[in-house]
Amino acid sequence: MKPLLKTSLLLLCISFPLVAEWFPKSKSFEDVWTSYDSHQNLFSQAYGIQTRDMIRTETQEEELDFLYYWKICNHSEIKDLTEILRYISFYDAILTVRQCSEATKEEFIQLEKQTKKKIFDLIVLPKLEILESEITNEELFPLVSELKKEWEKTIYIFSNLYKSHEVLLLGKEREYTLAINRVLYSEMPETRRKTLILRLLQDMKQQNKNTYQLFYYSKQNPWSSANLNEENVETKKFFLNLIGEWKLDPDFDPEKLSSLTEFQTCLEEIPNTNQKIRILGFFGFFSDYGRFTTKGQTSFSQTNQTRVRFIKQTLFRSHHFQKRLENVLISCKNSVQSIKDL
Repeated sequence: MKPLLKTSLLLLCISFPLVAEWFPKSKSFEDVWTSYDSHQNLFSQAYGIQTRDMIRTETQEEELDFLYYWKICNHSEIKDLTEILRYISFYDAILTVRQCSEATKEEFIQLEKQTKKKIFDLIVLPKLEILESEITNEELFPLVSELKKEWEKTIYIFSNLYKSHEVLLLGKEREYTLAINRVLYSEMPETRRKTLILRLLQDMKQQNKNTYQLFYYSKQNPWSSANLNEENVETKKFFLNLIGEWKLDPDFDPEKLSSLTEFQTCLEEIPNTNQKIRILGFFGFFSDYGRFTTKGQTSFSQTNQTRVRFIKQTLFRSHHFQKRLENVLISCKNSVQSIKDL
C-alpha cells in the first residue's frame, strides 16, 4: 500500500470514531441507579452478572437444633411464645428455647417476660417523629429534612427489594429509626450532631444503592432458578398465593383490599418471559408480611392463635404496611407501562 493511501486511511479512522450503533456500550450503574431513583420499577437488564449470596434462611441443622431445644424446654408458656417468635426472628427463637432448656425455675419468670417484650419490640416499628422544637440549630434544618426523605425511601421503597442476609423482621428499618432518634433527641454538641446526621445520611444512601445493585445484577434467588424466566414464574406464583391468602384472612385490613386487588391485577399483567423485568423485586415486601398467614398456625394453642391475630392486625393496619403497599403498586404500574411503551 502506498504511504499516501495509508495516511489517508489513518486520518479517516481518526475523523470517524467508533460510534455506539456499531459497538453498543452498556449503561453504567450510576445511570441505572439515577433512573430508578427517579422512576422506580422492576427493570433488570444485567441478570446474573453477580452471584453473591442474597437471602439468608435457616439451615436444616439449625431447624433440628431448634426442635431439640424446644422439646426439652420445660416451660409451656415460653414454648408457646417461641412458636411465634420464630416467625419474627428465627435466631432469637432458637436462643430463647436454648436458654429455656438450661434455665432454673427461678429464671423462667424473667425469661418469659423478656420473650414477651422481644415479640412486642420486634413487631412495633418505632415511630419517627422529628420535632422542630428539638432542632434548634437552623443549619441542621435542611440536613434533617434530607435525612427524613432518605429514611422514608429506606423503609417504604428499598425495604421492598430483597435484603441480603436479613434474618430479622424489619431489621434495617428499626435499626435506622432508632439510630436517627438517638442522634436527634440526645444531648450533645451541635457539631457532633451534625457529623452523626451526615454519617447516617451517607450510610443510608449507600445501603440503598447496594440493595438496588444486588437486585439489578445478582441472580441469587430462593427458588434456585437457573434463569430469569424460571425465576419470574416461581416468584409470581409465590406472590399471588400470598395475596390470595391475605384477601381471605379475616385479620387483613378491609380498607386495603382494593389496593391489594389492584396490585394483584398489575402483577398478573407482567409477562414471565420479559427479559427486562425481574418480579423478585418485591420479595422484601412479601417476605416481611408473608411470615404470618392463616396456614400452618391452626395447630397453635388458643392463646397463641389470639396472639398471632393481634400481631397480624398490628402489621396489616400499620402506616408502614400501607406506605409499602403504595410503593410496590407504583413500581408495578411503572413496570407495566414501560413494557407497553417499548
